[in-house]
Amino acid sequence: MTEKKMKKICAVSGIEFEITPEDLEFYEKMGISAPTLCPAERERRRLAWRNEQSLYSRKCDLCQKNIISIHHEKAKFPVYCNSCWFGDKWDGLKYGKDFDFSRPFFPQFRELYDQVPQIAIINDNGTKSENCEYCQDFSNGKNCYLVIGSWFIKDSFYSLDCNRSQDIMDCRSVNIESELCYECIDCVRIYRCAFLQDCQNCHDSWFLKDCIGCSHCFGCVNLRQKQYYFLNEKCTQEEYQKKIEALQLHKYSNLSGMRENFVKFVKKFPHRFAQFFNTTECQGDHLYNCKNTLGFNTINGEDSKFVDRIEAPKHCYDIIQTGAPQWCCDCITPDSSYMVAFSSWCWNCKNIACSDNCRGSGDLFGCISLQRKNYCILNKQYSKEEYFALREKIIEHMKVTGEWGEFFPIEMSPFGYNESNAMGYHPLSKEEVLARGLSWKEKEKKDYRSATLPCIPDSIDDVTDAVCNEILACETCQKNYKIQPQELKFYQKMRLPIPHKCFDCRHADRIKIRNPQKLFERKCDECGTLLQTTFALEKSEKVLCEKCYSKVVN
Repeated sequence: MTEKKMKKICAVSGIEFEITPEDLEFYEKMGISAPTLCPAERERRRLAWRNEQSLYSRKCDLCQKNIISIHHEKAKFPVYCNSCWFGDKWDGLKYGKDFDFSRPFFPQFRELYDQVPQIAIINDNGTKSENCEYCQDFSNGKNCYLVIGSWFIKDSFYSLDCNRSQDIMDCRSVNIESELCYECIDCVRIYRCAFLQDCQNCHDSWFLKDCIGCSHCFGCVNLRQKQYYFLNEKCTQEEYQKKIEALQLHKYSNLSGMRENFVKFVKKFPHRFAQFFNTTECQGDHLYNCKNTLGFNTINGEDSKFVDRIEAPKHCYDIIQTGAPQWCCDCITPDSSYMVAFSSWCWNCKNIACSDNCRGSGDLFGCISLQRKNYCILNKQYSKEEYFALREKIIEHMKVTGEWGEFFPIEMSPFGYNESNAMGYHPLSKEEVLARGLSWKEKEKKDYRSATLPCIPDSIDDVTDAVCNEILACETCQKNYKIQPQELKFYQKMRLPIPHKCFDCRHADRIKIRNPQKLFERKCDECGTLLQTTFALEKSEKVLCEKCYSKVVN
C-alpha cells in the first residue's frame, strides 16, 4: 500500500478529494473499492434514501388497516404495517430472482425493490417500545410521539436524535440522562431547561449557549459552574428570581422573539471552534468520548470517518444515524451490525452488502426485507458454497460495470429529493433537482381546515384540557396541528405557553440556529492557529482554538 495520499476527482461535483493511506487500509480490510464520489456527494446520495419526517396516511397492503408510513400510497412496492411485516403471513424469499450477468446489478436490484414489501415505519412498537406508533427510526421507547432517530427515551414529543432521556419536547440532539427539556439543541445531562444550546450538566436555566455545570441562569454564554447569572452578570438569588418573574415566560407574547434576540446576543461572545469533550485526534463537531474520529454528533466513536448521529461506531466510514456498528461502510442505520457495506436499515446483521431493510441476518447480497436469513442473493436462497462463489462473480461483474464500491444510485431512491434528509443537509431548488435527473415530490393540495380555536391563549394559565379537542392553525404556514394531552401536561409542568407554530416550522427554526455540518478551514482569531470548524469564513463570530477559548470562559 502506498504511503502517499491519493487524489481523486468526484464523479458528480468535479471537486478534488483526498483518500489517505489509512482510508485505503480500511477499504482493503472491508474488501471494497475506493469511492468515486467526494464525502459530501456520498452523504447526499445516502441521505436521499432516508426519509425522517414526511409521513403519510395509507392502508397496509396486507391487512388493509389504516396506518402512518414513510411511504406514500402511490409507492410502487407493497407496504405492510409493522405487525404484518414482522409477522409470518409472508416470506421475502418468495420474491427471489436469479442474477442476470448480461445486465448491471442496480437495475436488477431496483426491479426486486419494487416487488418486495417494505415496512411502513421503522420502529419496534409492540416489542421493545410501547405507545410509540408514530415514531420513525425509533427503538426502546415508551409514550413518545413524532420522535425521530432516537432510542431509550420515554414521554417525549417532536424531537430528533434524543437518546437515553425522558420528558423531552421540541429538541434536537439532547442526550444522556436529560429530563424536562424544551427547545434545546446539542446538550447532554440537562434538567428542567429551555432554549439551551451546546450545554452540559445544567439545570433550571433558560437561553444558555456553551455553558457547563450551571443552574438558575438566564441568557448566558460561556459560563462554567455558575449559579444565578442573568445575561452573564451575577445576581443574588432574590434578584434573579425577580428578573425571571418580570419576564413572564409563561406568556407566548413575551417568549416569542426571545430566541432571536438571544442569538444576536451570543454573537457578541467568542466561540469555541468545535464542541469536543474527551476526544483524541478528532475532527468535526459535537463529539463525545471519541478517538480518531471525523464526524458529527457522535458518542464513543473510534477509528471512524464521515459519521453523523452515531453512538459507539468502531471502524466505520460514511454512516448516518445508528448505534454500535462495527466495520461498516456507506450505510444508513446499520444498528448493531458488523461488516455491512452499501446498505440501509439492516439491523443486527453480519457480512451484508448492497441490501435494504434486512434484520437479524448474515451473508446477504442485494437482498430486501429478509429476516433471520443467510446465504441469499437477490432474495434467493443458496447453499453456503454456492453463495460465496456467486457473490464473488457478481462483485467482479460490478467492477466491470463500475457499480462495486457504491451505495445505491441516488436516482433510484423511493423518495422525492425534497422528502428525504438530503434536502435538509444539501438543499436544492426544484429546478436543480430535476436538472440532476432526480425526483421531486409535489406537495399535496390540502385545504387546511379553519382553526376551531382561532385565538390561541397567550398564557399557559388560560389553557384548559379542552384545547386538546381543538384544531389549531400554524401562524407561519397555516398547517393544522393539535395539542396532545401528554404534551399539554408538559407545558403546564414547565410553565410554558403552548406553541403557535406546527411541528415542521418549529423544527425549521431550530435548524436555522445550528451551524451546517460542514468543515471550513480558518484561523483562530486570537493566536492564528489553523482550525477545522463549522464556522465559515464569512461568519462574523470570533472563533477561538481550544487553548485561547479556555482563557475566556468564566
